[in-house]
Amino acid sequence: MKKKVILLLLFFPILVFSQSIKISGIIKDNTNNRGIENVSVVVLDNSGNILSYTFTNEGGFYDLSFEKPLDLLITIEASSLGFLKKNQVINISTKTEIEQSFQLESKEENLNEVVIESHKKIKIDRDTTTIKVASFLNQTEQTVEDILKKLPGIEVQKDGSIKAHGKSIDKLLIEGEDLFDKNYKLLSKNLDAKVLDAVQIIDAFEDNPILKKMNNSDKVALNLKLKKDKQNIWFGNITAGAGVVSENRWKESINLGLLKKKLKLFYLADYNNTGEKASSLIKEATISTDFFGQDRIEKTTKKQYNINSNENSSFSKSQSIFNKAFFNSLSFTSKIKPSLTVRGVGYFTNDNQIQNSFSETIYSINENPIINTEANNYNGKKTLSSGEIELKYLGNEDNYLTNLFIYKNNPNTINSYLLFNNARVNQDSKISNQTFYNHFNHSYSLSNRTILNNYIYFGNDDLNEKNNLKSPFLNAFLQANPEAQIKQNSFNKNQYYGIKTKLITRYSKLEYILAFQLENSKESINSDFLIDETPEATYDGNTSLKQILFSLENGIRYNFNSKIDFTANLSYVQNSFKRNDFKENYSIFNPTLSINLKKTQFGNFRLSYSENNSFPEINYLTTNFQLSDYKTFVKGSNVIDFLKNKTASLTYSLFNDEKRFSINANLYYVNSKKIVNTDDLITENFSFNNYIITKGGESYNGTFNIVNYFRKLKWATKLETRQNWSNNPTKVNSQEFSNLKSYNSQYTFSATTYYNIPVNFDFGFNYNYYQTNFNSIITSNETKDAFINCNYKISKTWLAEFNSTFYEMNSKNYTFINLIVNCTPLKSRFSYRLLFNNISNQNEFTLVTLDNYTSYKSTIRLVPRYLLATVKYRF
Repeated sequence: MKKKVILLLLFFPILVFSQSIKISGIIKDNTNNRGIENVSVVVLDNSGNILSYTFTNEGGFYDLSFEKPLDLLITIEASSLGFLKKNQVINISTKTEIEQSFQLESKEENLNEVVIESHKKIKIDRDTTTIKVASFLNQTEQTVEDILKKLPGIEVQKDGSIKAHGKSIDKLLIEGEDLFDKNYKLLSKNLDAKVLDAVQIIDAFEDNPILKKMNNSDKVALNLKLKKDKQNIWFGNITAGAGVVSENRWKESINLGLLKKKLKLFYLADYNNTGEKASSLIKEATISTDFFGQDRIEKTTKKQYNINSNENSSFSKSQSIFNKAFFNSLSFTSKIKPSLTVRGVGYFTNDNQIQNSFSETIYSINENPIINTEANNYNGKKTLSSGEIELKYLGNEDNYLTNLFIYKNNPNTINSYLLFNNARVNQDSKISNQTFYNHFNHSYSLSNRTILNNYIYFGNDDLNEKNNLKSPFLNAFLQANPEAQIKQNSFNKNQYYGIKTKLITRYSKLEYILAFQLENSKESINSDFLIDETPEATYDGNTSLKQILFSLENGIRYNFNSKIDFTANLSYVQNSFKRNDFKENYSIFNPTLSINLKKTQFGNFRLSYSENNSFPEINYLTTNFQLSDYKTFVKGSNVIDFLKNKTASLTYSLFNDEKRFSINANLYYVNSKKIVNTDDLITENFSFNNYIITKGGESYNGTFNIVNYFRKLKWATKLETRQNWSNNPTKVNSQEFSNLKSYNSQYTFSATTYYNIPVNFDFGFNYNYYQTNFNSIITSNETKDAFINCNYKISKTWLAEFNSTFYEMNSKNYTFINLIVNCTPLKSRFSYRLLFNNISNQNEFTLVTLDNYTSYKSTIRLVPRYLLATVKYRF
C-alpha cells in the first residue's frame, strides 16, 4: 500500500501554466559606443534569487526569457571585467516584452586599489571563493597538489583525489577550461607550484550551460588561476635529478604549457624510481548518476585471478615502493569557433614494480586458529595507454551537444615466486585489456522552464588473462604430477549500449523530473582450466549474463525558499535477466527522500533516506569453481535474486574560508536486507569460497572533522575522528551462520604554524583501533604514529625542510627522517634541491591488520637510505 501511495504521488501528471517574460537589449561601452562581448546579464527577483542569465554576443546583444515571478519587481544586472556594474529595477506587472540596454563605464583602478586587492587572501563572490595562494605557502611546495593541501576549504585525500567544501570535486579547471576531465591527478601531481597565483572554489558548478539555467547543481569544482606572466606565452620547466654517492635513484620531468584565448595546451612527463606510481594517476571507469544533471556510465569486466604485491599503504610511497615509473601526457582544448570547442588528452604510463615481503595470515575461526605463511618475490609490469576526445557544441542558447570518446589499452605482466607454508609456488600472469566508451549528450530548452536531455552511451571492455601456476599443494589436490603446469585462461567481455532521456521542468518553487532509460548489456566469463595442456572440465567456467533493462524515474524537488528544499525520487526498473539457461523478469523499486538546509548561519544540513535494490555482478554468479589466486577456489551463487539495502544519513557542514574555519560531520546507517555472502571452507593450504545470497547485517558509520585557524597562536589545526560499527552474519567451516561484530575507530590531529620568523612547523598524530568478535574470540589491534616537519628559511636563497615520522605498531617502534635542502638563486631560472631520504636507514617494517576473522601480519623491505640531487630550469 505504501509503495502504491508513493507511485501515485510521484507519477501524477504535473500541469502548470505560466506567463513568460522576454528581455532583450544591447550593452555598449561609454567610450567608443561599441557593443561589449561576454557581458554577464543576470535577472533577479525581489529576494535576490536568479530567474535567468545569459552573456552578450560579439555585437553586445543579449536576449533571455523566464517565468513571471510572484514578485512584480525584478532587477537586471550587467557586469563585465574592466567595467563598472550597472543594474535596473523594473516593474513587470503589465509587461511581457522588455527592451533594456546599458552603457557601461570603464573601471579606472588607481594604485591604492590594486595594492589592497592583491593583499586580500580570500575573496567570496556569490558561489565562487578565490584564494590567493601566496599567503598559505612556505616555499617547500613542488606541485599544485602540495599547495592544495594547505588551502582552507580544500582536502587532498590519500589517493590524490580532491575535496572542496566537503564534496569530491567534479572538475579541476585551468583558467576556466577543463583539460583532463576525471584524470585531473595528472595535473595536480605534476604541474609546477610556481606558476599558480590563485585557486577558486566554485560551488553550484555546472558545466552544461543549458542545465545551468536551472541553477540547482550540488557539484563543486576548482579553477586554477595562473600568474599573469604565464598568459599567451610558452612556459614550463625541466627537472633532472640523480642519486649521489648511495642508492641509484633518479627523477626526470618536464612541464610545458601554453594558455591563449582560443588554445590551451599542456605537456607533462615524468620518469622516476622514487616510489610514485604512474598508473595511480589515472582514474578507473566512472559510473555516476545526477538527479537533475547528466549521467555517466562506464562498465568494466571483472578480473578472475589475482596476484598480490603485498604493497603497504601505511607509508609514503618513497619509503616502501620499489618502482620504475614513466608517464607522458598531452592535453589541449581549443575553440575552433565560438560555438564549437574540442578537448583532447592522450597519455602513456608504465610501472615496473618489484616488491618483496613476508606475511603471516591467522584465521581465528575457533580455539585452534589456522596459520599460513608466505614469502613473496613480486615483479609486475603495468602499461596503460589511452586517448580521449571531446566535442562541445553550443548551437544557440537552447541547444548544447557534447560527445566524449575514450579508448584504453592496458597490458600487464606479473611474475611471483613465493614460499607458501615452506613449499615453493611459482605463478605468472599475462593480461591484455582493451576498452572504449562513448558518451553523447544533447540538452535542449523546450521553453524557459523545461529542458530535455538525451544521453546515448555504449561501451566495450575485453579482458584476456593467461595464468600459469605451479604449486605442490594444488597439484596434489588435483591428483596431478608434482611438476605439472596448471593453466587458467580467461576471456572476459562486457558490451552494453543504452539511452536515457530526462525531461526537467521548473515552475516557481517546484522542479519536476521524468526520465526513461533503456539498456542492453552482455557480459561473459569464459575460462579454460588445463593440467599440462590437458583440459580439466571440472574447473572450466562458462558464464554469460544478458540484461535488458527498462527504467522509469520520477521525482520532484520543492524549494521552500533559497535555503530549504525537499527532494523525492522513485525509480522503477524492469529487468529481463538471463544467466546461461536461467531467465526471469524482475521488477524493482528504488525510492529516495531528502531534505536540505543550505547556507544558513548554522551551516548546511542534509537528511536522506534511500533504498537500493540491484543485481549481483557477474563474478558472484559464476557457475563453477575457479581459481581466484594460487590457494583459493571461488564459485558463484546458484540462487539468483536481487540485493536490498536501506540507507539513512545525516550530513552537516559549515565553512568560513575567510576565517579558515570548517566543520564536516556525517552519520550513516545501513541495513542490508539481502547481500552477497560466502560459505567459506578454510583448510591449512586452501580456501573454498561459495557465494550465496543471504540476509545481511547492519553498520553505523560516523565521521567528524573541524578545521580552525587560531590567530593569536598563528596555528591552523585539524581534528578528525572516524567511527564504524558493523554486525554481519558469517559462515566459515560451519553449517550455521554466526554474527561477526567489528569496531574501528580513528583519531587524527594535525597543525601548521604561520610564524613571522624563519622557522615554522607541521606536526600531528594518528591513533587507530580495530576489534573483531567472532565465535566469542575477540581480536584487537592498535597503531599509533606521529610526525613533525620543520621548515627553516636560512636566507632568501636557501630553505631547509626536516621531516620526521614515528610509528608504534605491535610493540615495535619505527622512525623515519628525511631532509630536503632547496636553493633558489635570486633572478635565476635555475633552482636546486637535495633530498636525503630515510636518513635513519630503516630496512623493514611489520604491519598487522584485521579483516573480519582474519589477522594479517606483513613485513616488507623498505627503500634504503639515499641522496637525490635535482636541478630545475624554469622558462
